[in-house]
Amino acid sequence: MVKADTEDRSFKVVWPLMISQTIGAFNDNVMKAMLPVMAAVQFGKASMDTVNQQVSILLILPFVVFAPFAGWLADRFSKKKVIVFALLGQLLGLGFLACALYVRSLEFSLVGFFLLSIQSAFLSPAKKGILKELVGTSRLGKAVGYMEMLAMVGILGGAFVGAVAFDHLVAERGGWGAALIICGSVTVFALISWVIAWPIPETQVIRAKPFRASLLVRHFHDLFYLFKHRGLRYAAFGDAWFWGVGSFFYLVLVKLSGEVVAGKVGMGSLYGYWFLLVGIGIMLGSLFVAYLNRGRIEIGLTPIGALAIPIIYLGLYLAEPTALTFDCCCLSLGFFGALFFVPLNGYLQDQAREEERGKILAASNLLTQLCGIGFILFHAYLSNVLKLSSKEELLVIMAPALVIGLMTVRHLFEDFCRAWFHMILKIFYRIKIVGMEKFPQGGCLIVSNHLSYADPVFIGAAFPRKVRYLAYDGLADSPFMNWVFRLTKTLTVSSEKSLDSLRLSVKRLKEGVPLCVFAEGGISRLGVLLPFMRGSVVLAKRARVPVIPIHLDGVWGSVFSMRGGKFFWKMPISFPYRVTVRVGSPIQAEEANVLRLGHEVMNLGRLSFCDRIKVGKEAKNELEKTILRNRDGVLFQSEDGDRMTRGEFIDQIRTERGRVPMELVPWGDALARFLDGDDDRCSSRVYANWMRLREMHLWDYPLLWIRSGSGPWFEQWLPWIPFLGERVFRFMEEGFLIGKCESCLNDDSFAEVRGLAADRNGLISINGPSASHQGSSLDGEQVGSKNLSLGRMMVGFSCREASGAFFVNGLEEEVVDGVQGMDEDGFLISR
Repeated sequence: MVKADTEDRSFKVVWPLMISQTIGAFNDNVMKAMLPVMAAVQFGKASMDTVNQQVSILLILPFVVFAPFAGWLADRFSKKKVIVFALLGQLLGLGFLACALYVRSLEFSLVGFFLLSIQSAFLSPAKKGILKELVGTSRLGKAVGYMEMLAMVGILGGAFVGAVAFDHLVAERGGWGAALIICGSVTVFALISWVIAWPIPETQVIRAKPFRASLLVRHFHDLFYLFKHRGLRYAAFGDAWFWGVGSFFYLVLVKLSGEVVAGKVGMGSLYGYWFLLVGIGIMLGSLFVAYLNRGRIEIGLTPIGALAIPIIYLGLYLAEPTALTFDCCCLSLGFFGALFFVPLNGYLQDQAREEERGKILAASNLLTQLCGIGFILFHAYLSNVLKLSSKEELLVIMAPALVIGLMTVRHLFEDFCRAWFHMILKIFYRIKIVGMEKFPQGGCLIVSNHLSYADPVFIGAAFPRKVRYLAYDGLADSPFMNWVFRLTKTLTVSSEKSLDSLRLSVKRLKEGVPLCVFAEGGISRLGVLLPFMRGSVVLAKRARVPVIPIHLDGVWGSVFSMRGGKFFWKMPISFPYRVTVRVGSPIQAEEANVLRLGHEVMNLGRLSFCDRIKVGKEAKNELEKTILRNRDGVLFQSEDGDRMTRGEFIDQIRTERGRVPMELVPWGDALARFLDGDDDRCSSRVYANWMRLREMHLWDYPLLWIRSGSGPWFEQWLPWIPFLGERVFRFMEEGFLIGKCESCLNDDSFAEVRGLAADRNGLISINGPSASHQGSSLDGEQVGSKNLSLGRMMVGFSCREASGAFFVNGLEEEVVDGVQGMDEDGFLISR
């Protein structure tokens, strides 16, 4: 069978599987919830807890007995066929159970329920194992979140419906009659579930070893194999703990309903209601995990859930069962329980090797069921021997839950901190990820531009695997940054210990760790891409790993960038703030060089810039709206003090009233043609100019002196930039001034601006003021201008040289005359 390209498949392919397994879980738990209540009606309330314990063990026992064989089947044969036959088995089990209820035999009813549990044991490793084969790694976290959410909806919804339906039917039909009606209804759902599973796609069959009798007793060997893998071992233990405590909690709540309700009728509705609340909480928690897990598995949510669970148990102990507080605790327990177990389940499925995934998942299921049996027996001991009440049992289980929570935080502390960062990031930022399918397995060197202190957080949130970073060791002088570096295992580099840093970095790369380098050598305080340093290329060649160019777009303007000349203490431009992480194609180490890496990152930036800016009519509408607002603002002031507002200028060019000063006539004609015309290219160019200027440190200066430049230079500035930026301009010799206010025009301090412009792309490069790091000299002054050059290229451009010509690509590609190329400092040089 040909293996499908899982990354190209629509996510919709998993829905037949999701719906079928949800209905199957619903059916099993309708019967599980109904049998103890039926026993209470037929044989007395004292028998309810005992029958509930028996039913719970019968539900788990097949997973212990048949787990290795079920895992072998999932590896040996088509997982789709295993799923379909398992769902057919549910129909047969329900048929047997219906017959037992018809003849009014509790013992045979328990046998029928045991048959239902057997089919669940064979369904579990097949449905979990096929998930990654259907959606791939990048969407596995999302798929696991939906699967676990829907499974819990089925489990808890089934418990609610089974218990409540029995309470409504028992008065008229009696215990056996009500149970038989419910069983018949569930059989219809089982038939629907079986039919829905037919469209599940076939996947590649990994031929496992032939069957041997020893396989039936080798499940403990599988456990030992699981225990050898540290990460898988902890994930499996955590999953087993959750489900074991879940079994315990189920028994406690059923028992508590018997303590609260005086008669025999109404117990089912009460604990069914409680389980519905838990189910809603799990659904919300799973959706939350699926949202955070897009493109990655956020294992750091697990310690958050682990810490919350013992606190909620304490709340359940203190609250009255009929109070709203108790209901809120049930809802919270489901939510934080999902935060605990869903990432663990996704991690287990993702990290297990493909050819052994069925065995690993079967071993994990075995551990889970053994833990479940242990907790059921623990409940039986507390309830039957020690005679503890249900509330006292909750207090008992809180102690180990607290220990597990603290241990989970200790072992996953880095992920715990990352999860909080990523959750906060989701509130304030919207990260668009493009090209992540190009990210390879194994070690690789990620080379990125660097615009803000939050860039490592953006990259870490975007990539599906943990990324380590290479940073300047001077940053570690700060106690906080030193703690962050140790927590995140960031490597530091210095001129004194460069060789040691290189060796350690090469070692990490060869171990398969993705390592990120900000090749500009520091944060760009100019807002534009700076020339790359050679260290990244040397590192890639030494480690012989591919280089992955990436570009962070839209970061300039965030509170963590140097917009405004300061870090953090400023208002963001928008909320939520939008950032794009664009991943380029891998470059083999032997083909990498500084020039190529710089051009690749520059081109990724161009693609992101062009994706987000408005063009054509959309650009014109936005420009026109900006130009026509604030009519009272001063637009022009002459050296003699004469002034003209924005509204006066627009009125005089649109109507023939008044008279526009001679020096403003060409700019008035250009604006009139724009407002009355339909030139899409002009609109796109003007809008792109405006966006590029806003994303440079140049725009932070209160006064600019625009001097002569190459190409159609002045036409890109007037009248557009004063209008769009709500600034005032004044003509001077060899250029003009643009100030934030009228008084700024009289200042002696200004930023001189020269550069290059072209007909199609507008402003291309700028020679402007340099930028210094305020309060530090970590990376010195970043030079903004260079004599005899045309300046640094602005945001959203890429360039290339071919056949003696220099091509610039922005909104479109064009040849720019008079440009020889780009020098090693990143400046365009003229011929």
